[in-house]
Order: sequence, then structure tokens, then C-alpha cells
Amino acid sequence: MTMTVPPLPKNRKNEPNDTARQPHALLLPSNRLDSSSTLDPVKNFDGDSKRQRLSETKRDLPSWVKEQRPYWGETVSVPEWDEDESLSEEIDASDSGECGKGKTDGYRSKNGWKGTDLCHSRQSPVRISHYGVQYRDGGIGTTLTGVVHFTNSAESHAGFCHGGSMTSVMDDVIGWTAFHVTGACVPWSGFTAQVNVTLKRPIVVGSYLKIIGKICKWEGRKVSIKAQLLFREEIEGVDMIHCTAEGLVILKETHKKK
Repeated sequence: MTMTVPPLPKNRKNEPNDTARQPHALLLPSNRLDSSSTLDPVKNFDGDSKRQRLSETKRDLPSWVKEQRPYWGETVSVPEWDEDESLSEEIDASDSGECGKGKTDGYRSKNGWKGTDLCHSRQSPVRISHYGVQYRDGGIGTTLTGVVHFTNSAESHAGFCHGGSMTSVMDDVIGWTAFHVTGACVPWSGFTAQVNVTLKRPIVVGSYLKIIGKICKWEGRKVSIKAQLLFREEIEGVDMIHCTAEGLVILKETHKKK
């Protein structure tokens, strides 16, 4: 369906200073613009930004990731997720069943996807990697843990990440946690129906945080998950909570609890 913007009433003029009828004047205050503010699409988006994006895909994971990852459980990864950042042969060898298939170039395009994963691509503004799962009988208590990198591209207020980037990773961990409720990793076996997020602390761009999802209830097709986004304070030796969430995932009919 095509939406057409209606013309202004004939009895009203589109005056240059009439900000009520010029939304751009509200979004871009005059004190922030001058003749040098005009964006050159080639210079600003085709060259420098492209080089910046490529440089941001090369990163050094913090030491705590390699130290803690073996305790997060079996590796959860689909092709093209973490293939650029193997932590060790021992961890890679723990790949599990459905989600531990070999690394394959072009996996998404060959299997019907149109683009890259929002939260798992090397180009993602906020990237989740190195998921590990610990199963519990009956699904309840099954826990998924991973690391999240909030890149410069996730910025909102100067130096801090957009709240939407935090919400996106909570949506991701809630969904992927639910995919393990049956005791095996079954990707895309359900759909996130509800995500209630509480933003507790801002996140500085460039930060690496730990994300955890835990199944707390399973009834029929409904799986309830609680999640946290944590930053390890090395001096105090405690985890600071930046975000919490509660979510509901609806499983496909073939995967409901009997």
C-alpha cells in the first residue's frame, strides 16, 4: 500500500519559519547546522564510514571471555556466527548437535535469508557471540550465556549506546534460550511474543558485557524467560546489572510441551 502525503490546506502558506509544518526544523535545530553541514554521500558514507565499519569488525575480546566461556556450557553457534573468533580447539570441539554444524561460507544466503543477522554478524552495531548453554531436565532452569559487544555504531547520546540496542540483544537471548527448552538446540522453533525490558545503567560504546537468559516456565507452547545484561567490575569483583528483561516465546505447534 502506498501512502500519499496530503497537500497543505489552500488557506495556509508553507512559510519558511513555520516549524509546525516543517518537521525537519524540529529534528535539526538551526544552531547545529551551517553551510558546512551538508552531507556528501560519497565522502561520508561510501569511503570513510566503510573503512571504519571494516576496522570495527576486527576486535580483541577481553580476557574474561576466554576465562569464563568454558563454564557456560555447550557451544551454541550456527555457521557464520563466530567463525572469525575461535577461542580454543577445546571450546570449538564442544559444539552441540543441531547448532554445531560446520562453518560454511554463505550459509544464510543459501538457506533463504536476505541479509546478515541483526545481532550476530561481524558488521552488527551490537554483536552477540560465543553463546553457551547449560541444560536442565524438563527445560526449566536451562541457561544460555554469551558476550555482547556494543560497537560505536550503537551510539545514541554522545559516548553511550542506544536503549534500542540493549532491547535488541534481550530479544535475541530470550528467543535463543527458548530454542533449547526441549533439551536440544532447535533454531527458529518459536517466535518472541513479548519482551519487557528495564534499562538500569547506560552502556559506554565499545563495551563488552555478559548476557544471560534462563527459562523459568514452560506451559504448552509458551516459554517464559528472564534475562540479564551484566558488566564485570574488575576492581570490586562484582557484576553490575545494566539491563533486565522478562520475555515470552510461543513455540511452533510441533514443539509444544505435551
